[in-house]
Amino acid sequence: MATAAPVFEERRMSIGRVFQRAFATIAHNPLVVVGLALVLGGLPSALVSYLTRSFTGPNAAALANGGQTRFWSVMLFSWVIAVIIGAIVQGALTRATVAENEGRRASFVDCLAAGVRVLLPLIAIGLIFGFAMGFGFVLLIIPGIFVMIIWSVAAPAEVVERDGVMMALSRSTELTKGFRWKILGLFLVLLVIYLFVFTLLGLVGLSSLRTGAAAGEFGLANLIASVVSAMVMNLLWGTIQPSLYIELRQAKEGSSLESLETVFA
Repeated sequence: MATAAPVFEERRMSIGRVFQRAFATIAHNPLVVVGLALVLGGLPSALVSYLTRSFTGPNAAALANGGQTRFWSVMLFSWVIAVIIGAIVQGALTRATVAENEGRRASFVDCLAAGVRVLLPLIAIGLIFGFAMGFGFVLLIIPGIFVMIIWSVAAPAEVVERDGVMMALSRSTELTKGFRWKILGLFLVLLVIYLFVFTLLGLVGLSSLRTGAAAGEFGLANLIASVVSAMVMNLLWGTIQPSLYIELRQAKEGSSLESLETVFA
């Protein structure tokens, strides 16, 4: 007698599980995850802030004396560094989150290698995503929000599945279908967390200590503020995004996600 194959029924996506998985990744492997957010997010951000600040305040006069080329060169260099670092952070923290989902701990080197391995595709995804979202926001904001939602897991899809840039964007569109209002809710919760963290930074004095910035100085307060804010942003988004990807795959495909970790073997 033939046996019918079991049919997987789509389950609900849970915002709570997304945050739980992200925070578990941080809690169970703090040295690696926080270290990645600091080294690849916080410190480069401080460097970019320093380079930017060097052309403000008293130094802004240099722009009136033929310094425009140098200014835009520094801005372009800062942007390129931010794009590259952002792509590596995405790949590295996706590796750490996937390992946590499998009950394992990825090393700093393993995570860094995973980020570098998909650097070019992630840069391409980031550029397409940024351009499309920016254009969408120009068109009365709502199209930009839609793009942000449907392509929200394109980066982790590329890191894990490695099917190419366009397939990663298509895969993200497929996975988010049916859950887009919940994903919007997730983004709103994340926005509240960001606002709370940055308000807290201001309350402890990091914002108020920037008085020297008006004179074009890059003091200790500026350095700490740049490092902490960039680290928090990379830490949260870098673990939330792959956690959302895993949650969407489990919601739509169930047991097909039983061994994501093998892609990094």
